[in-house]
Amino acid sequence: MRIGKTTIEDLHCLLDAVGEASRRFKTEIWWRGQGKKWPLLPGVYRQGVCIPKYTERCEKDMCIRFLLGAQQRHTSWPGDNVHALATMQHYGLPTRLLDWTESPLFALLFALMDSNCDHESGTLWALNPSVLNDTEIGKANLLSPYTNDQVKALFEAPFNIPCTVPPPDKNAAIILRQIDIRMTVQLSAFTIHGKTTAIDQVKGSERYLIGFTIPPEKKENLRKQLFILGIRVSNIFPDLDHLSREIKEWQAREN
Repeated sequence: MRIGKTTIEDLHCLLDAVGEASRRFKTEIWWRGQGKKWPLLPGVYRQGVCIPKYTERCEKDMCIRFLLGAQQRHTSWPGDNVHALATMQHYGLPTRLLDWTESPLFALLFALMDSNCDHESGTLWALNPSVLNDTEIGKANLLSPYTNDQVKALFEAPFNIPCTVPPPDKNAAIILRQIDIRMTVQLSAFTIHGKTTAIDQVKGSERYLIGFTIPPEKKENLRKQLFILGIRVSNIFPDLDHLSREIKEWQAREN
């Protein structure tokens, strides 16, 4: 992993970070914001945080249970396991997917959402998905589970589906059809992980990954700046629960 020279203290610094990443990567960039300096690891592998201990059986059991309960609760449930896994990820189930966005503004908002993390530094991550895939899979383009057998195997493993090739010990940046409103408004992108090692701790990750520090004392002012620009939680989670939450937070600030 490469540490960015820019520290995210305000939105001017955010633009500087975007410029730094753009000069470094010279191609498409994905972004991810984290309130703490957590390892870049999907939820299903975060032992002791999202789940007590990772096992293949545990991962498969969670997916099957979600499938059984979700289809009656979700009016447009996807018809294949690829998009089912993405939907599970978006609704909070620990999966082998890691969320990214095409927007650095949205990524910064995600890093600032939990005020319980305000005493710690956060991180804004910049990822070059093409170089990640070239390094891991040997193909310098975004990959589809419908055309790449290795990526397909990574998606099928959680559902106990027999694979034409064994799931590889690799990570990949993938393209998926946006089937849920959250994916659309959040400009969602995903990496899928066959490795249980955090992506920022993988040897050679400095080729495709930069981390920018968000100082704890700057977080509240960054929230205010994003709010003024209309970058708000209720816009990236377009449901009534998050609208109510935003109104209550606005009322608290006004008083």
